Amino acid sequence: MKRTALFVVGWALFQGVYADTLWLSETPPPKRSAENVQLAQPLMEHDHAQHQPMLQTVSSVQATSATAAAGVKKHKHGGGAEVDADGEVVADNTHSGKKQVWMRGGDDPRGAKHLSGVQGTLTLLSQEGALPSVALAEDKGLSTAKLDLPDLGFYNAYWMQNMDHGGMLHVQVAKAELLHGTCCSKGVDDEEVAKPIINVKAPLELVREHYPDEGLFTRIVSGDKVNFTVFSFGLPVAGAKVTMISHKGWQNTQTSDADGRVSFIMIRDYYPSWLEFKKRFKQSYLMTADLQVPSQVTLDGVTYKSAYYNSTLAGSYYPSPHDYRSYAWGLGIGLFVIVFGGLAVYLYRRRRLKPYQEARIDDKA
Repeated sequence: MKRTALFVVGWALFQGVYADTLWLSETPPPKRSAENVQLAQPLMEHDHAQHQPMLQTVSSVQATSATAAAGVKKHKHGGGAEVDADGEVVADNTHSGKKQVWMRGGDDPRGAKHLSGVQGTLTLLSQEGALPSVALAEDKGLSTAKLDLPDLGFYNAYWMQNMDHGGMLHVQVAKAELLHGTCCSKGVDDEEVAKPIINVKAPLELVREHYPDEGLFTRIVSGDKVNFTVFSFGLPVAGAKVTMISHKGWQNTQTSDADGRVSFIMIRDYYPSWLEFKKRFKQSYLMTADLQVPSQVTLDGVTYKSAYYNSTLAGSYYPSPHDYRSYAWGLGIGLFVIVFGGLAVYLYRRRRLKPYQEARIDDKA
C-alpha cells in the first residue's frame, strides 16, 4: 500500500513537470511568428535512450477490425492532403511517397506548437520490416523529418524517449501512421497492404483498426465509428487511459478493455455557413494513451521502481457526405422557395392589373 501511494504521488509530480504532450504531425506550420515556435524544454535536459522497434503483423487485430467495422462503406478520395492548421488544403500529397512530419507539443490539434530543439531519430516500419531510421533535423527553426516511402501502403514512424525520474521510468512514444496511396491501384492487394503494423518493442502504442475495405485511398468522416487497440510490447493491454481530442478540442476519454480495445465516434464539429462549406475540409484529431505501471519494470537491463508510459497518434477526418448533401438540399430548397415565391408574386400582380380602356363621353347626348 505504501509503495503504491508513493507511486501515485511520484507520478503526479512527474506529470506536473512533463505535462506537455508530444506528437508527430503532417500538418505544416503556419506562417512563422514568435508564437508558433516553442522550445522543447525541459525534455532535452534529461538523458534518454532510443529504442529501435521491430515489426510484427498481428492477424488477430485484422480479424477484430473486420468484425467491428462490418457494414462500413468505403469513402473514396480522401487520403493525405497537406493542410494548414485550420484545415485548408494546401496540396494533396497522398500519391507521393515523400512525406514530412513535424514534432508538436500540446493537446490542441489546431493550436499545438511546432517544436524546436527536439532530438532523436524516427524509426520507420512497413509491412516488409524496418526501414532506415531518419534523424530529426532543424528546418527553418523547427524539428522535422523528411521521409521517403518506397512502396504503396501504410507505414508507421516512431519517436521514443526514455527518462529516469528518481527511479521512475517515463517513456514517451510519438507515432505517425503515414500512407503512400493511390486511387487507381492496379495489382495491389488492398487488404494486405492495410494490415496493422505492431511495434513489439514499444512500451505503449495505439493502433487504429483499419476498415475491411479500407484500401489505399480511404478517409474517415464525421459520424464514423473508429476502433483502436492499445499495445504494450506487442501485446494488447487493458486499463490504459485513452483520450480522443477533436479538431476543435472536444475530448472523450475511455479505458481499454480486456482486449486492449476502445471505440470512438468521430464527432462533427465543423459548422460553417452554407456558402463557406468545404467538403474537402480536413480536420485533425489527436489520440493519447497513458499507462501507469506501479510495479518494477526492467528496460535495457535497467530496473526501475515503477513506470509511466505515454503514447500519441494523430489522424484526420472529413465532413460526412451527408453533411454537404444536406447543405446542397438546403440550398436547392432555398432557391426553389425564392424562385417560386417571386413567380407567384409576379403572377399575382399581373392578375391585379386592369387593361387600359378608352372611354368617350358624348356631351350632346
